[in-house]
Amino acid sequence: QSFTKDSKTDFSAQIADCKNKGAELVFLPIYYQQASLILTQSKNAGFAPKFFGCDGLDGLTSIKNFDTSLAEGVMLLTPFAADSKDQATQDFVKAYKAAYNDETPNQFAADAYDGVKILAKLIESQKITGDMSASDICEKLKAGITAADFSYDGLTGTGMKWNANGEVSKSPKAFVIKDGNYAALDN
Repeated sequence: QSFTKDSKTDFSAQIADCKNKGAELVFLPIYYQQASLILTQSKNAGFAPKFFGCDGLDGLTSIKNFDTSLAEGVMLLTPFAADSKDQATQDFVKAYKAAYNDETPNQFAADAYDGVKILAKLIESQKITGDMSASDICEKLKAGITAADFSYDGLTGTGMKWNANGEVSKSPKAFVIKDGNYAALDN
């Protein structure tokens, strides 16, 4: 089932169709704002399948006025978990919370952080300077990020590499939401 720009707040037709067909698992390749509406409307319709999504769902439990108990059991793939025990993540979360009124960062914040760090590493390794043309800077960035010897260990992955098309290779992490927190899914 899909939805359009004009119908991204009322999912009753999609929910009814899934319910009538006996769906046991619903894949949500969408952002957390729409997912919160789907979870709420599913509850109201008496439809309780397993829900599975990807990194767009990261942030689901932080939506104001959303009954986070509805997210209980939602499974998702995301490259970042704010409660990871590694020091880099702990330092990032602490600094982010200090800067943003104790808000917990999601994978979008971690991706942005990694993106800036990756650019800084490329600027240094490619010897990019402010007096270069925009075209020359772009060419050096592309050459650097797709070089066989370039990789990056960050908040959203270790050993990240980019192919000739600029597509990143990194492993997602699987989680289930339990008690409002991410718990690693081992299987």
